[in-house]
Parts: sequence; C-alpha cells; structure tokens
Amino acid sequence: MVTEDVTSVPRPRPAVLRRLTPVIVAWAVLYGSVRVSFALGNAPTFSPLPQDLLLYSYWGAAALCAAAGVVAVALRLTAGNRAVLAAGWAVTAAILLACPLVLLDIVGGLLAGLGIPVDLVSLASRAGMLSGALLLGAASLAYQREMRRGCQRCGRTRPTVRDERTPAWAWWAAYLAVAGCLVRIAAQLSVGFGDLIDEAGVALVVFEAGFVLAGTLLPLALVHRFGIIWPAWVLPLAGRRVPRWLVLGPGFLLGGMMTLYFGFGLAQMAGALVSGAAAYGDGVSSAGFLWASVSAYLVWGAGITAASVARFRATRPSCRTCGL
Repeated sequence: MVTEDVTSVPRPRPAVLRRLTPVIVAWAVLYGSVRVSFALGNAPTFSPLPQDLLLYSYWGAAALCAAAGVVAVALRLTAGNRAVLAAGWAVTAAILLACPLVLLDIVGGLLAGLGIPVDLVSLASRAGMLSGALLLGAASLAYQREMRRGCQRCGRTRPTVRDERTPAWAWWAAYLAVAGCLVRIAAQLSVGFGDLIDEAGVALVVFEAGFVLAGTLLPLALVHRFGIIWPAWVLPLAGRRVPRWLVLGPGFLLGGMMTLYFGFGLAQMAGALVSGAAAYGDGVSSAGFLWASVSAYLVWGAGITAASVARFRATRPSCRTCGL
C-alpha cells in the first residue's frame, strides 16, 4: 500500500496574506504619496517637534512606504524564503523606529492637564505610519508561521506543556522593572517638581498614581499568582481567574512603547555625547537627571515586556483552530 507523505503536499497560502497584501500596497501608495507631498514642500506645521516622525526625512519615510509595498508583494508571491521574511521584519522595525512619539500623544491625550501638547495633524500622521508597521508585521508573522508549518492562529507546530510557574528570568525582569520605576522616582525627587504641581493639579495626581501602579503592581502581577487568580482581599472576585489580557494588554502596550521610545531617546543621548553636541543645564535638564531617568525608563519598559512574554506563554489556552 502506497501512502502519501503529507509534509510534501503543498498547503494553500494563508488567507491573511491574501487579504493583507492589497491593503499594505494601498497603504504604501496612499501614505507614501502623502510623504512625497510633504517632501515637495507641502508639509503642514507639526508639534511639538518640527517633524512628525523621528529619524527619517520626508523622502526617507516615503522610501520606507515603497519598501513596505514591495516586501508585501514578495511575501505574497514567495513561500519559505528566509531573505524575504528577514526583509519583512526589518522594514517593520524600521517603520516602528519612526513612531516613538505616539507614547507622548497617548499620555498627553489622556491627561491634558500635564501640559504635553497633542497636535491632531501630527498624531494622524504618526498613526498613519504606525498602521503600516502593524499591517506589515502581521503579514510577516503569517509568512513566518507558514514557513514553520505552524497554525496561522497561534503559531504552534506541536502540543505544548502549559506550566504557569514563572521562569527565573521573568522574575528578574519584573523586579528590574520595579527597580527602574523606583530609580525614576528617586531622580525626580532629587530635582523636585518645580511649578508642575500647581500647573497640572489633578492631572498630575492621576498620572502619578498610574505611574506608580505601572511600575510596581503591573510587573509584579505578571510574575505572581495574584495576576492569575484574584487574591482574597478583592472580595467580589476572590478566587476567580483574572482575565489574562487585563494584565497582558497593559504589559505589552506599556512595555513595548516605553522600550521603543526611551531606547531611541537613550541612543540619541549617546550619539550627542559621542559627537560632542550634548548640552545640559540644571535641574530636570541636568546630565545626571536625564541619564538616570531615561535609562530607568528603558529598564522598566524592557522588564515589563519580558515579564509579559513569560506570562503570555504560560497562560496560553488551547487554540480553537488547531486544538494544540
């Protein structure tokens, strides 16, 4: 009896690739045209910086859009090509590097009293660039899962043993995040708040409360049991399971955005220091405060991200598509 090797049977291309390719190409053409228009002298006035995106000129951003469109087509037309996959992730990362100011847009929009300017034109332009990274990242992920012959929904290729125990590296990451938060607080206390308390008022109180919770409760919830099962002191919910994305959502969002924004900021500071262009003043603009604060934020963000990855892997439910 002759049996057919199922591994040699071609599988249909992922539906997500078929759907995303025209969307990414359309984004590349439309948003790329906007960047070209900006480069030709039709750019609006942006705030708080003269440009809406970081790192790239208008022409550079337009070139990234074109690269994204080309890579999207390559992802659709090829299969199992490591160079194409690498290009997909590389262009996605390059686009993300242009968008760290989105973090300030979110904070400034939620807490207007802090005085962080939010310009709707700048926000719309940054959001347009960020959407391209998300679309191309989704297409690259689908291509990668196809290469590994994994499930398109969850990426798994074989059954996994689920263990909710926290690995040692995740513990270190979470507590480093807490340490980063405490260092940032200490740096602020060392220079004071100036007139910010009087100017921001209630908005500052809300921001500081969220700040402390994001730097203590959130990372600890990612590695302790109270992030999985509601503790006894949460009387209405005690003993019930905590919705996993109630913890993972803020973990990935804050961790990823903080790592991107302050990683870029630290790289800028290092570049200015090496080139001799760094200029520091006193108080919140002093060298010691800036280096301590930005480094602390980066450790904080990276720690939360790592702890979120560990919790995500430990609490993944069975996939509804493949059953693994």
